[in-house]
Amino acid sequence: MEFKKITLFFISVSLLSACNINEDMRAKSANKEDSYARTIAASNGCMGCHSVANKVVGPAWKKVAEHYKNSPDAKKLLVEKIKNGGKGNWNHETGGATMPAFDKKMTNEDITVVVDYILAL
Repeated sequence: MEFKKITLFFISVSLLSACNINEDMRAKSANKEDSYARTIAASNGCMGCHSVANKVVGPAWKKVAEHYKNSPDAKKLLVEKIKNGGKGNWNHETGGATMPAFDKKMTNEDITVVVDYILAL
């Protein structure tokens, strides 16, 4: 009988602890669109040069979102940059590294999903 009481106590404590999870974290983990965008990015090699919060080779996506937050053409510009690649826009971050073109590797739909994700950060 004592074992059952102890087990129930630990289960209760675990459940109460789970209730303290940050609501923002729950919303983000439950957001299937974000997960889909990250899956697309990872499967196309984007994460080899970028991360959400830190510079890798290319700029952090949060920095990209901040840079374009007041630009009405942000989505169009980023879609074109991913499709065509380029060099020079983020030299202060990349040291001159080139962004490769993904027009033959990613569909327009996938590029748009990733860009929407980046701009929402």
